[in-house]
Amino acid sequence: MKRIILTSICVLGLFAAKGQSAAPIRKGFSIGGSFGVGVLHFTKGAGDAETGGDISLPNLKIGWLFNDRLGVYLNAPGQMYQQNSRDRSFEGLIPAVQYWPANKWWISGGMGLAMDMPAFYDVVDIGKEEFNFGKGVLISTGYEVLQRRKWTIDLQGRLLMSSVNLEEGKREGTSLTLALGFNFF
Repeated sequence: MKRIILTSICVLGLFAAKGQSAAPIRKGFSIGGSFGVGVLHFTKGAGDAETGGDISLPNLKIGWLFNDRLGVYLNAPGQMYQQNSRDRSFEGLIPAVQYWPANKWWISGGMGLAMDMPAFYDVVDIGKEEFNFGKGVLISTGYEVLQRRKWTIDLQGRLLMSSVNLEEGKREGTSLTLALGFNFF
């Protein structure tokens, strides 16, 4: 599965780089998603699984664009990791401001709810699963490699720093993700 995702990112990136640009109309409702790979490093509370790389899911955002340079989004960044031979997700619900300093380049930042929970496809009995919550900060940037009037494809990087509460203390981690994003206006 991971190999298919990586191959898809590379192929779509190559096709996107050859496309003709058309100035996007950034105004009103917007929704986007991305997929990629990342590295997750725990500085506290992870036991023997300190650093690992895996696919980055879910990565969704929904928001409102005030004009062609400024928007607000609710981001749902996520990074998968393994603990006790099970897949878990280190993610968040982060409100953020996104700004385009140049036509194709954007930057974004915000803070909100961090979550550490079982991967959605690995839940056996929801009543017995461990869900942890805390706070998180998201900083991201992207470059739109293909622009159309109502959609764009971008290459993006995200840094998610989170601290979640566990029964035995805190779990603190940082996720660095590189992804291919699809955005619709």
